[in-house]
Amino acid sequence: MTQTPFRGRLQFLLLAALFFAPLLAAMLFYFVFPDWQPDARTNYGELITPARPLPDLPLRDADDAPVPVAVLRGRWSYVYLAAAECDAACANKLYQIRQIRTLLNEKRLRVQRVYLAPDTAALSAASARLAADHPDLKFYADTPDAAYRRFFGGADPHALYLVDPLGNWLMVYAADAESKGILKDIKKLLRVSQIG
Repeated sequence: MTQTPFRGRLQFLLLAALFFAPLLAAMLFYFVFPDWQPDARTNYGELITPARPLPDLPLRDADDAPVPVAVLRGRWSYVYLAAAECDAACANKLYQIRQIRTLLNEKRLRVQRVYLAPDTAALSAASARLAADHPDLKFYADTPDAAYRRFFGGADPHALYLVDPLGNWLMVYAADAESKGILKDIKKLLRVSQIG
């Protein structure tokens, strides 16, 4: 009879240790030994921390009419800052983004591709040249004072910018970013996100 209460207490203590030991170990590694944290991150692109909201300035269409910045909200947007002319590197980048979007299958409707020309003349030329090969590509021109180019920084002329459905700049991909890494990032974002 005296062994039963002792055995019950021992089982309770073992269960408590099984529950609290991993929690205690995680707290120790996070707060006491931060150098044990892994350096690698799970995202492929460069994360913008904190995410920066887009300027509340209208874009322009081919007729130079204002387009509300809301066109970059509601869906995940890959924004490509184009030059005055779309050269071979530009065409390759547009093809890459199209293939990534296609590989998303039914989730592709949650993602849009945006071509942001420097002015309306470049926008008209690009739209005439590229619309047949890229029917789902959205064509817009930057503001007259290039507000969006200044916002994104545009140091890399063929970088790709990811904007979330709330209108926040979230990630940037270098010109030489591989499709596999970009696809992995957007799949993960679409899986965990309930917006867009």
